[in-house]
Amino acid sequence: MAEITSLNDFFIEHPMYHRSLAELMGVSTSIVDKWSNGDRRVSQRTLKELNRLHIFLNTNPQIRDKYVKVAQCAV
Repeated sequence: MAEITSLNDFFIEHPMYHRSLAELMGVSTSIVDKWSNGDRRVSQRTLKELNRLHIFLNTNPQIRDKYVKVAQCAV
């Protein structure tokens, strides 16, 4: 399992809304928005939490399915 080294890495592995990540991490949506926009730097502590969450979501698919966005293809 690849290590998460940035917020972008996390969203590639687990595409979800900012509010969903905020809920899972116990922070406000505005904090996740600031990390995503580059207004606030993602700390080493946050990266550790993102890696912990990455492992948790990969080992609990029923929880992952609740938070990850699923795109529907138009036919």
